[in-house]
Amino acid sequence: MDVLLFGCGRVGRAFCELLCRKSDMLKRASISLVGVATKSRGCIYNPHGIDVDDMLRWESITGRIDALSRGGCSVIQDSNEMLRDINYDVLVDCTPSDFDLGEPARSIIIKAIQKGKHVITANTAAMSLYFDEIMDEALEMGVKVLYEATVLSGTPLFSLVRDGLPGCRIKRFEGILNGTCNYILSIMEMGCSFDEALLETQRRGLSEQNPWVDIDGLEAAAKTVIVAKSLMGLNVGMSQVHVKGIRNVTTQAIEDAKRRGGKLKLLSRVEINADDLDITVNPEILSMGHPLAYLEGFSVGALLLTDMIGEICVSGSGSGPKETSYSLLRDLLSLKGR
Repeated sequence: MDVLLFGCGRVGRAFCELLCRKSDMLKRASISLVGVATKSRGCIYNPHGIDVDDMLRWESITGRIDALSRGGCSVIQDSNEMLRDINYDVLVDCTPSDFDLGEPARSIIIKAIQKGKHVITANTAAMSLYFDEIMDEALEMGVKVLYEATVLSGTPLFSLVRDGLPGCRIKRFEGILNGTCNYILSIMEMGCSFDEALLETQRRGLSEQNPWVDIDGLEAAAKTVIVAKSLMGLNVGMSQVHVKGIRNVTTQAIEDAKRRGGKLKLLSRVEINADDLDITVNPEILSMGHPLAYLEGFSVGALLLTDMIGEICVSGSGSGPKETSYSLLRDLLSLKGR
């Protein structure tokens, strides 16, 4: 199975590093990376498989993906040419999320699907804005689109429900979906102000280039929409999510939560009531009896209420590029096994 990677930023590079670490397993599974396309650092193609370790070494020296132009590698001038002309089986999309337009990920994904290629994506924005269009197009073309990496980074959610809960209906979803916000609130519990906690997050390179996408709840809202559509079959969009981020959370609010025997968390919720739909992203005080109250730092997690076996909670201790890259690999192995 030949893989074309679009985007080699933090997540794309972590995915490549993971391919290096798991090279023996991937070789046994006949999975190889044949193309890498970037917006400004070049594109390369090798129909026999790219030496990923060599590519990363040259990229770290030169800053260019296309510095590796030996061992059968061809330099491609245009990323659109990669989508259109080279031979591959699966597109792995690691392009940055644009929460306004969902581009270029949407166009890249649709073009790959129309060529009859499977797609694995980490792009939260594109999947939240164009979920129905993308999935309908994939159904028509008879290909798979997998997107485990879009919501809980490396922690299984969609695969858990798909493979582990067949026949279950999800009646309610609650989640801590943004690791940056959870980290900031955890730091504030130690006595830091919001501004101090945000600066610490940026200093350590742990937030997005535009941190307000996280802080104002936009990324969490996009993830919540994907969950509502994928796991609950709801016809909802971003405009239907009631969003309040953590920008105005004070140390006083953190202390009030402690006095009330709980913790303040940015909680996503989707709940189907008798005659209403509740879909929100808000700072909420969780009692210490709530499974998600114990998630600290960059941990993320979800609590699902099912109609057959009650509540199920999943959580992961990290939500960075390394964890996200594992979900991409898991989806890739899932495709190979089908």
